[in-house]
Order: sequence, then structure tokens, then C-alpha cells
Amino acid sequence: MELKDLNSPVIWRTLFDGDSKQGWMHSGIGVLSDGRIVFEAPGGAALIFLDPETKSHLRVEVGVAVSHGIAVASDDTIWICDPGAQAPGQVVQINLDGKIVRTIKQPIRSADEQDKWRPTSIALAANGDIWIGDGYGLSLVHVVRATGAIETYDGYSSGINFDCPHGVAIDTRESVTRIAVADRSNKRVLFFKEDGTFIRSVSAPIMTSPSSLAVRGSDLLVTDLFGAILAINLDDHVRAIVPTSNVNTREGWPNKLSSTDSVAPDVIEGKLNSPHGITVSSKGEVYFTEWYLGGRAVTIS
Repeated sequence: MELKDLNSPVIWRTLFDGDSKQGWMHSGIGVLSDGRIVFEAPGGAALIFLDPETKSHLRVEVGVAVSHGIAVASDDTIWICDPGAQAPGQVVQINLDGKIVRTIKQPIRSADEQDKWRPTSIALAANGDIWIGDGYGLSLVHVVRATGAIETYDGYSSGINFDCPHGVAIDTRESVTRIAVADRSNKRVLFFKEDGTFIRSVSAPIMTSPSSLAVRGSDLLVTDLFGAILAINLDDHVRAIVPTSNVNTREGWPNKLSSTDSVAPDVIEGKLNSPHGITVSSKGEVYFTEWYLGGRAVTIS
């Protein structure tokens, strides 16, 4: 499929603008087979299913605190990484009614790892493997093989350990599938073979806080939490799709301060505040969420 080149100026459309009174949106995002997008409702404990054409949406209650990482399976079940609010997190698979149908428990290698499960991202490989980034917990990446075996990686094969492996994605841009990891605090994106072997690391001055990943054509799209959407091409060149406006220097970011209280920021159409989750439809539409009180969901093309 020929995709429109995002090197040209993007067309921006806000699809959902959340009510800040309901709380934070700290959300991943996915696309269902019927074209609807799914993301966290402000305040958590529920999902929003939204039609991008009409902007009509449905709220469905779910048994998770935070739908931080979202991946949609081929059968339209939804995998959620919930890092938890005040307690250890969980990884669950739900159906379209919000019912939990499967849970992946924390892979524990020693007693001192107990209850430190704060998963942030999940990616589903075509071979049935499930990759999970424990970005807010022990800074590990786990893979639950289709066989049921579990393997754990700490990133040391790259030269240094992961430091908040916030996002994971299945990189299908070439004939050989790779696993991409957004290693946020190390300001880099790493590539691994499906067997976990390290391939290489990509970084750039404009990549300051890589958070979530999605494949679009020959690009790997990256949300940079401090206010940019980047793309890594097959030559590992990093460019800005939507450049940063440096709003992370604002007092109270990602919100703003009113007196001494945090309130929702004054977001602007076409300007990023705090991009978080990102996904791409089969037609090449790009959808992302922004993290702040109320939050929003946006599409660019």
C-alpha cells in the first residue's frame, strides 16, 4: 500500500478532548478491525471506543487502574499493560465487553522482585510471542513465547542496562522481524532479533524521551514524551514528523499550575504537549494520545 509521505506538513485532527475533572489520561492506543480506536478514559478504570469518522464513542468499564499500554490482537481482544496506581500492576487480555479473559503474571527471578511489576507496553508478534516492557518497575523486557516459556532481558547486551524500557513494538519493516524497544531514560531505541539477540541502538539529539513505537511503511514512529513525534527510517536516520515546541519547560508540565494547583494545560491544535501512546491503522492513519489531566486523542495524516 502506498502511504502518504509524512515528510510534508501533517494534517491534524483532534478526535477526543477529555474532561480534566475526571482525572488523568495516561494511555496507550490501539485500532480495532472495524476502524475504531481504543484508549483509556480519563481517570482510568474504563476504555473509550471511538469512531474516527464520526467521533462518536462508547465507554466500557474495565478491571484495570491504568490502560497505559494497549495492543489489539487479530481477534479484536485487547491486551492492556496496567502499571497500577498505588499497587503492583498487571497484564490482562480483555474482550470487547471489558471482561478479563487472560492474565499474565509477573515473571519473578528472585524474591526481591516480588510486587515490583509495573508493565508499560505490550507487543504481539505474528508467531504468537508476547513482548512486555516493564518500564516503571524493574526496567526489564519479558517475552512470553507461544510455547508458554518466558524469557527476560535487561538490555546489558547493548552495553548498558535498560533504564525505563517504556515502549516495545514488533518491527516488520524488513523481511526479518525485529523487536524495537524505546529505552526512555537512556534516550535511545534498541533493536533485537526475535530470539533476543541485540542488533543495534539508535539515538539522536532530537530524541530526548522516546516513549512509544509504531510501524508505518518504512518508518518506525516514536512518541517523544517531551513534545515531539519522530520517525526512524530504514537507514536509522531520525527526523521529526511533528517537532517539539519545548513545552516541557513549562512549570507544572504536562499540566499547568494555577496558583499552587495542577490544572489541564491550554493545548493548541497542531502543537504537541506530551505525546504518549501511538498506533497506525492498516490504511496508514496515525493515532496518538497525550498525557495530562483529561488528555486527548489525535490523528495526523
